[in-house]
Amino acid sequence: MNKISSAAKIANTAIIHDNVEIGDNVIIHDYVVIYPNTIISNNVEIYDHCVLGKLPTSPGSVARQLKMEYAPLEVGEYTILCPSVVLYTGTTIGAHTLLGDYCSIREECKVGDYCIISRNVSVNYNTMIGNRVKIMDNSHITGDMIVEDDVFISVLVSSTNDNTMGREAYNEDHVCGPHIKKGVTIGAGAILLPKVTVGVNSLVGAGSIVTKDIPDNQVWMGSPAKYFKDIQ
Repeated sequence: MNKISSAAKIANTAIIHDNVEIGDNVIIHDYVVIYPNTIISNNVEIYDHCVLGKLPTSPGSVARQLKMEYAPLEVGEYTILCPSVVLYTGTTIGAHTLLGDYCSIREECKVGDYCIISRNVSVNYNTMIGNRVKIMDNSHITGDMIVEDDVFISVLVSSTNDNTMGREAYNEDHVCGPHIKKGVTIGAGAILLPKVTVGVNSLVGAGSIVTKDIPDNQVWMGSPAKYFKDIQ
């Protein structure tokens, strides 16, 4: 059974399945699809063709085993979903966050408050993104990754979580994304390999390939990335 505020404005073309909660002053534009177990807080705006609460599916080709049940998708207050955003079930989106056109966030992720996840950004499963994070156009945030507060990730950044590149069966012991600590800046086109840690307030130069841990307060550049200088 749905719980939809009388103060919500919902386009006639939107499709809302059972067991959905929609708060006060929510605006839902044309051709939005909202699947069961989705909670939309007050003052959220959802633009055309967004898909919310999607279940992960596989025809048998996905190595990682999918769950039978997931927690609800939750979207926080005053958040805006631009056209064609796809949010999977089990994910939490914070308040005052902007999700750009065509971005996709997989199941069991958490995105904090006052974030910008920009156009065509993909965020894979079970990834934690802190508050006030900005991830720019066409970047890929891999599964099992941690991005702490106040991080800036520029355009076309790639991250990976499996050094075997799928040659071995999925195993949580070896599949692990990077850990980007608080206040980090990552330049355009950088590549972050599995399990690396980028330390607090450090900077990764554009086009760099990060193959090992970077300490706090340092600039690293190059392919592979190497120490360049300290940040005072």
